[in-house]
Amino acid sequence: MWISVCLISSFLHITAGCTLLVTNYGKITVYSGQSVLLPCSCSKTQAKPPSFTWTKLRGQQTTEIISTQSDLYRGRVEMFNSTSPGNLSVLLSHVTEDDQGWYRCQISHEKYSDVELTVEGCTLSEPRSRVVNASPGQSVLLPCSCSKTQAKPPSFRWTKLRGQQTTEIISTQSDLYRGRVEMFNSNSPGNLSVLLSHVTEDDQGWYRCQISHEKYSDVELTVEGADTVGTSEEDPSSSPQQYNTIQYTLLAVLPVILIITGVAWYIYKRNKGKKNTGEKSSGSKTEGEKKDDPSVMYDTVQEPRNNNQEETTTPLSAP
Repeated sequence: MWISVCLISSFLHITAGCTLLVTNYGKITVYSGQSVLLPCSCSKTQAKPPSFTWTKLRGQQTTEIISTQSDLYRGRVEMFNSTSPGNLSVLLSHVTEDDQGWYRCQISHEKYSDVELTVEGCTLSEPRSRVVNASPGQSVLLPCSCSKTQAKPPSFRWTKLRGQQTTEIISTQSDLYRGRVEMFNSNSPGNLSVLLSHVTEDDQGWYRCQISHEKYSDVELTVEGADTVGTSEEDPSSSPQQYNTIQYTLLAVLPVILIITGVAWYIYKRNKGKKNTGEKSSGSKTEGEKKDDPSVMYDTVQEPRNNNQEETTTPLSAP
């Protein structure tokens, strides 16, 4: 009799199935590179649903994340229902900014629980470009870091800019930098700085810390004693669009300057011509006009009378 009661109770318990424990988790925030637990469980941890799925909601499309066949989540998903049947939570590791969004834990068409995941990624905190100085033989820190040191970018690299060519300096396979590069991101995920030791004059130039095509920070290394003649370069962070804007502005202003200059020259020449004409006209009076000019005074000079000589009259200039 007692055995029958236990069997009936067990049967009723199993048929009752899993009832999702709905908890207002709100928004779960995590830094990129970390792991996050997406919670979901039955109200009774002993209960086991016939099946369940975790999906990421993307509009009308959903993506299962528990499948090890998915390239997006392969090796990043861990489940707990094997040891605790009612624990349907999933641990998502190596989180990236692409993982942000809504996730759904579902055991049937009507029974599901949603969780919103927010991921704070790496935003470079350093200025777009800066200058550091060093002397030959010393060590120099090329700074680069995320604004949140807990955030870890999916990848990053340091390169030296040489015109259109770049040289990676974090590779230990490089003969130029082997044994001279030290990184810090293993202990502090958001610290992307690099320590360059045994600096030489050849190390002078521009270096770039880059986490994506659009996100990068440039550092100019100046080495004391290095020959800078013919090696100075413009800031590679300057946008070509900025130079185009300057060119367009000059092209727009130049015609105006030329017009103003031409008008000023024309006015100058015209005024100068009038002045010259006035001077010529004032100095071109005839001798007859001078005689008629009342401002001219005449004086009579009487010479000793000789035979056949007459008095001569000599004009005096006006005072």
